[in-house]
Amino acid sequence: MKHRILWAFVLSVNFLLFTSCNNDDEGLPPTTSINDFIWKSMNLWYFWQSEVPNLADDRFSSNSEYEQFLQSQVPAQLFYGLLYDYGNTDRFSWIVDDYHALENQFAGINVSFGMDYGFVLYNENSGQVFGYVQYVIPNSPAFNSGIKRGDIFTKINGTVLTQSNYLQLISGNTLTFGLGYLENGELHHSNEEITLTKTQIQENPIYQMEVFNLNGIRIGYLVYNAFRANFNYELNQAFGILKNYNIDELILDLRYNGGGSVQTASYLGSMITGQFLNQPFTHLTFNQKTSNNNTSYYFGNYGKDYDDQLNEIGTFQLQHLNLSKLYVITSRNTASASEMLIGCLAPYIQVQTIGTRTYGKTVGSITLYDSPSTYFTSSQNVNPSHKWALQPIVFDYKNAQHQFGPTFGILPDYEINEIHYLENLPELGDLNEPLLNAAISMITPPKTSPLQPKNFQLRHLKSSQMLERFGMEMYLDKGVELIP
Repeated sequence: MKHRILWAFVLSVNFLLFTSCNNDDEGLPPTTSINDFIWKSMNLWYFWQSEVPNLADDRFSSNSEYEQFLQSQVPAQLFYGLLYDYGNTDRFSWIVDDYHALENQFAGINVSFGMDYGFVLYNENSGQVFGYVQYVIPNSPAFNSGIKRGDIFTKINGTVLTQSNYLQLISGNTLTFGLGYLENGELHHSNEEITLTKTQIQENPIYQMEVFNLNGIRIGYLVYNAFRANFNYELNQAFGILKNYNIDELILDLRYNGGGSVQTASYLGSMITGQFLNQPFTHLTFNQKTSNNNTSYYFGNYGKDYDDQLNEIGTFQLQHLNLSKLYVITSRNTASASEMLIGCLAPYIQVQTIGTRTYGKTVGSITLYDSPSTYFTSSQNVNPSHKWALQPIVFDYKNAQHQFGPTFGILPDYEINEIHYLENLPELGDLNEPLLNAAISMITPPKTSPLQPKNFQLRHLKSSQMLERFGMEMYLDKGVELIP
């Protein structure tokens, strides 16, 4: 389990013990029973519960009316119909029919090709699109096939990518990528093809770490791609190495970090600093029904260690760099817990951002199971007849100055976009890599001259992180216990 919080609230639903009807849906357990779980858990926990008429406590005048409502819909239809201004205000809540797969995602275990990629609109008039590889996971299908950062693909299964088809084409488990390249601003197809099949992979979020000694200044560089609780200890070890190098400055590369655990974000904030022990890192606010659960996370001295099943297995002392300034590389993929880290460090130290505007996700979630005895928050004593679970938004956050994160993302102090360098995109950690080079230039003159950008007409569409349900998430750790 990731994090326990003591909760206290009064449940004010008058019909908590409705009897579900036996209404099978394509061999699934009784649909009404699943829908009963969805409605009751959302009525209690959903952040915008008071804004949704169908979640009002007095929505139904009788058990019969309630049951008829539940029988009229399938689970996913019911869930998305209960969201507030879905696609705009709430872009983030979702439902799954197998919570075991969801729990794997918490631990970074996914079925994947082993590469993260972005899609770019090449021509506004024709709608032509290409994909480019952002990074490759070691020992994955992509890695073993020789794919590397900066590789471009223009076709999938022989079909040229366009703005109208790329999302559909990328959805398969075995795909043939037709490679291409950019030259003098022109996109070309090549005859090379690589076929990949997704496999189960666990990704280490601590992707890369370097220390550069430039003009007598020791600069740490860390590529960190997700806030995962089962890698807390490894993250702390990385900071121990940086501390041993006695670095003067730190560049934290969050350009592909869509977020994750709030607790892990507070640990990372503590590792970067150390001089603000016991001061508030962030404040979380829940809906009116569960407002007794409003809580704060603080800069601390100790962290919790977890195994891959997210069971707590020990504690460790946090390493502290005691920095007064931080340089963060950002992109449109930088979201939720990444944005929290930036915004919640800002009242304490100077945070300089380099890259593009971040995603803009200022709310977070918990996992809800069909386990009424635990107020739907634990997979213990869960209804054994199905595996449906919810990941709805249940809280927002503020920093120590009670400022909200920006809904439309954090604007960079130094704007630079890697898609303008795709004719020859260096590896992460290469001093010629444009965003790293720009970050170093804010500290000291780099040893290399910056690459010149090209293809300003290119427009970023979506990335693989955005296409994954769990790719842009901020959450309280699995296993939160409710203690009334």
